[in-house]
Amino acid sequence: MDNTRATPGLHEALAYLDSLRAGDLAPKADVPEDDEDASYDTLDALVDQQDAKPLRPSPDEALTAIAIMRLCHAAESAGPDLLCPGPGLLSLLFVSSHEERNRVARRHPDLWRRLSLPFPALMIEDPLGRVGAAKDFHARLAGRLLSGNGVVAIVSGMAQLPPELETLVTARATLPPITRRMLGLILEYLHPGHDVDLPISENQLGKLAPVALAPVLAAETLDAALTQLRRLQDVARSPYSGPGLDDVYGQPEAVDALHHVVSDLDAWRAGKLDWREVTASFLLFGPPGTGKTMMAEALARSAGITLVKTSYSDVQKAGHQGDALKALNAAAEQAKTGRPSVFFIDEIDSFYNRNQSSNGYILGMVNGLLTLIDALSATEGLVLVAATNDRARVDPAIVRPGRFDRHIRVGRPIRSGITAMLSAAVAGVIPNPDLDRVSEQLVGLSGAEVTALLREARTAARKAGRGLAFEDLQAAADRVQPQLGDALMRRIALHEAAHVVAGHVHGLPAATLARISPRGGEVARPHLNAMTARDIKGMISAALAGREAEDIFFGDVTSGAGAGSASDLAQATSLGIRAECAFAFGPSLSWISPDTPPTLLPTEVRNRVEARLRAGQEEARKIIVQHRSVVELVADALLEHRELDSAALAGLLAGVEADTKTPPAGEHDE
Repeated sequence: MDNTRATPGLHEALAYLDSLRAGDLAPKADVPEDDEDASYDTLDALVDQQDAKPLRPSPDEALTAIAIMRLCHAAESAGPDLLCPGPGLLSLLFVSSHEERNRVARRHPDLWRRLSLPFPALMIEDPLGRVGAAKDFHARLAGRLLSGNGVVAIVSGMAQLPPELETLVTARATLPPITRRMLGLILEYLHPGHDVDLPISENQLGKLAPVALAPVLAAETLDAALTQLRRLQDVARSPYSGPGLDDVYGQPEAVDALHHVVSDLDAWRAGKLDWREVTASFLLFGPPGTGKTMMAEALARSAGITLVKTSYSDVQKAGHQGDALKALNAAAEQAKTGRPSVFFIDEIDSFYNRNQSSNGYILGMVNGLLTLIDALSATEGLVLVAATNDRARVDPAIVRPGRFDRHIRVGRPIRSGITAMLSAAVAGVIPNPDLDRVSEQLVGLSGAEVTALLREARTAARKAGRGLAFEDLQAAADRVQPQLGDALMRRIALHEAAHVVAGHVHGLPAATLARISPRGGEVARPHLNAMTARDIKGMISAALAGREAEDIFFGDVTSGAGAGSASDLAQATSLGIRAECAFAFGPSLSWISPDTPPTLLPTEVRNRVEARLRAGQEEARKIIVQHRSVVELVADALLEHRELDSAALAGLLAGVEADTKTPPAGEHDE
């Protein structure tokens, strides 16, 4: 191993091990006080034994030497105040494992003496299983500080400091994981005369608990130690089998963002990137079955790191609020201990929105989650991912920047993604033109549905006693998503095209995707975080444009515009209610919950909402009549390609002037 590079704490770690050897040379046999020769004989025998076979540190002592190097690495990055805070000031050392917190504290006097530093007061946070444990620890911290001591607090980071203590913190750092270099240097000390090349990656070594290295550090020979490391290499492999990010199809934005995280993790582990530069918190939102959970799993597999999953329903099984929060903290502690890691919170919308409830249980759960997220966001090497089917239901404080920095829409896979899924599953069995034709029919399905369809096709082939054939795939596609007649598909295409054109004319954020399928269609636009009265007017008109297009082109309308709580009519009505009740865009300043059922709203409010809908309907009709040829142009393109991305849509709308007098308010994010 190359020893030319300086390793913080190496001198102190080796001096500690040397001191153990020196101590072991002292006579240990019972020697009569008046038998001077016997005492010398015994000492000579011990010296001869030491010369023949040097006394070895125990694995625990070797791990303590490594802990010294880890602590010095942390101090180098945080500055001298970490190990030596001034009187009445506080430094924080984050150590996720209680065992490791005790190990660092145990060597505290010896290490500070070797660094020629004055002893600070040292306090260790206990595991947070007991109700009130954090509050008691903070009270003890305050007592030490008030006595005039500088205090080094070795904490898990799971319980945030109260503001009055936070203002006294002058340095903070996380105890880094054991690195290949640290372990290699200690093995070279234990087995002098050998150059060590460890048969384990940095990532795999970082995932091992220190106690797992006991057989490595106890081995009598270097070969035996390396053999144990090779065994641990297999143990340290990711326990999650399945697809990585390269196997996720049809979600280019999400895959690109998470691939970037993998690259940043590699750079951070190599010491080339400060963790503060890493975007490490993501909210994945979109319909059920689109692969949000699979995304988190694929991220962990591609990065080769630990994945810890939890959800509201998982922690609620533990019992009352205190037990539920304890279970949530335990899952987070597991993720922190296994860093680098991914901590995945599914169904985060189930924690509810505090603006929609005054229930004490809900408020307590959300506040506990916020505290946890803040602690995790400040933890190096931990990637935080959450998923929701309905972003609007999530408490705004949970999803704000700083807690979840990047929001990514995970929708149904694009057509090219479906083709890639089919091709990867039946490579070389079914010709590409046939796969392309089936993928056109499957546009609008979720990734989970496509996977289930492939299983069904294979089952049919096995039942027929042969290999998978095109007819099996086509039969499964016809059952899952039967093709519609040309007339009905054209109606769907004109309906979606009207949404596209009306939104463009009103100056709404440009549509990023439009697609049609036998199940219907959709138009995706960036989300407006803040809306003006003008935005609301345009959004209502765009939502009703599809229904108006059907009436203009066919003389009647179908039920699709009102089919469900996510339908066009439902969205337009919700916008109208929010404009009147929550945003005060009408004549009244009184706030009414926008979740109030329409039938319970005051009559005058219902009338104003209806007036907004009628005005939007009229505006939508004018736009479609004026731009009829463009609506038909977009519809024809949809019929041909089944889906259009932002570039294709922009080309089709190039000749249509958008109303951009007042830019849409708020930041846009998918």
